[in-house]
Amino acid sequence: MLQIIVDSGTLRLFGTSIPLRIYGYGLMLVFGFLLGILLAQWRARRAGENPEHLAHCGLLALLGGIIGARIAYIIQHWKVFSRSEDVLGEIFNVTSGGLIYYGGVVLATIIVVLYLLIKRRPIRRYLDIVAVSLMIGLAFGRAGCTLNGCCFGARCSDHWALGMRFPMYSKPLVKFDGRENPYSAGTRDPSPLYAHQMETGEIKPDSRLTYETGVLIPPRDFTNEQIAVADASWSKPVKPAQLLGLINALILAVLLTLFYRARRREGQVFALLVMLYPITRFVLEMIRDDNPHNLLSGILTHNQYTSMVMFAAGLTMWLVLYRLPASAGPVLTQRLAAAKSRRTYKERQ
Repeated sequence: MLQIIVDSGTLRLFGTSIPLRIYGYGLMLVFGFLLGILLAQWRARRAGENPEHLAHCGLLALLGGIIGARIAYIIQHWKVFSRSEDVLGEIFNVTSGGLIYYGGVVLATIIVVLYLLIKRRPIRRYLDIVAVSLMIGLAFGRAGCTLNGCCFGARCSDHWALGMRFPMYSKPLVKFDGRENPYSAGTRDPSPLYAHQMETGEIKPDSRLTYETGVLIPPRDFTNEQIAVADASWSKPVKPAQLLGLINALILAVLLTLFYRARRREGQVFALLVMLYPITRFVLEMIRDDNPHNLLSGILTHNQYTSMVMFAAGLTMWLVLYRLPASAGPVLTQRLAAAKSRRTYKERQ
């Protein structure tokens, strides 16, 4: 039997305790989703379609996107999850980071296409409508990555003006446990970049933040002095991979918006997205340092391999479109008029 209990700022689900808190990462995902839906509905009205269907597509895409992105992340980092004391809790802990965009896009697209097939809506037209929203959502997602410290760039000079540093521990924007300690009761590990630089030996945590064995003291147990020490502990500077990803998403959103007016066939906007984004993502992966890679040695990240597959899929989609009619079918008003005409005809029989 499913039991959901909220007590002392903790959600108990399936016998697992999940501390309730709001991080910037999760908040950015919400903002990106809401703005993406509003933009898609506006574009649907201009395209002659019912904007209500975009709300349904958005909810399905949100569910499928989060599940798909989380599954992809868990598969990639299963060794880390398997070492956790609370594996189930870590799997459900999405608000503090841990999503892979490609996994979310693939599952969300499949679910939305199935929904449009069931509802008999013009799939190519709807995919063109949501293409720009996907990039807007990605831009907010990269803003969340910046706040969270994940998807970080490679090491750069200490004096480089564009270098970014991240704190040892992330603090939630809002927490509900009532404690004076600014860290969440569920915070155990350092921020992704800080943890990475600890593993590579680039930085060593202050001894006041560790036990005699060298194991880190959980932030929930910090004294006021230790909180001050943690606040002053920051990572070494890295390249601004998250901000570059944000800028890239916004540029693609503008390009897709401009191309939407010049398209010759419905479906081309989405196909162009599936070709352009993998190219830029392949390049951005070379700036990031959260996955091992060496292009000259032929060592690619999983996202670079996925980018090549996605580009091939986009190119295939683009070519197939020329074998299909330019229009995906009549718009909503035409479909309603046709349905009314059929009803009238049947009534006269």
